[in-house]
Amino acid sequence: MSRWAGEHYLQEWIRPYIDISKWEFYDLSCVSRDKTNDKVLADCIASGKRIGAIYKEPTITPTSDQVKEFGLKKAWGSPNGAMRRGWNGISISRDTIHLPGMKLGYKNKILFDRHAVGGEYGAGYKTVGPGTLRTTFNGELVEERHLTDQVSAVVVYDNPYDNVEKMAHHFFSRCLEARVTPYVCTKKTVFKVCEI
Repeated sequence: MSRWAGEHYLQEWIRPYIDISKWEFYDLSCVSRDKTNDKVLADCIASGKRIGAIYKEPTITPTSDQVKEFGLKKAWGSPNGAMRRGWNGISISRDTIHLPGMKLGYKNKILFDRHAVGGEYGAGYKTVGPGTLRTTFNGELVEERHLTDQVSAVVVYDNPYDNVEKMAHHFFSRCLEARVTPYVCTKKTVFKVCEI
């Protein structure tokens, strides 16, 4: 459905009004990624880095069932995670779309920006049983917990701060341009104390 919708947008609302002869297109379907051994994803990431912006249709990270269904060599990793790491994940930007004649209940634009690198997209994980779980950094203990359940999912990830300043500049610049009030949301309940 998203492929059909993407073609519809191009044919009806973009091609008649905008010269897109310099646009670059990449097929990030599971079959295309498999055929190119994921070179198509690497090329897409390099292109996005050079151009500085992209429009991406929904993609999937194949499950073991989909590997069989599509006849893939393996379950290729998340294309979104690879893109965010490749571009240092400054921001995922989403905006409301206002159509003439359609009342939405609000008049101003609503802008969304999200820090989009690290976290669960690059997480390591394992299913474990009862025992002691230790997270270390260069030999220094970060956390230790004792697991008593028969099955636990252990997930480890980091949230980099190197690009937060660029992301903030991007977000607040968009708010100033659109003349909207910015709101910043964080998961303070997860990280009680965090020194930067």
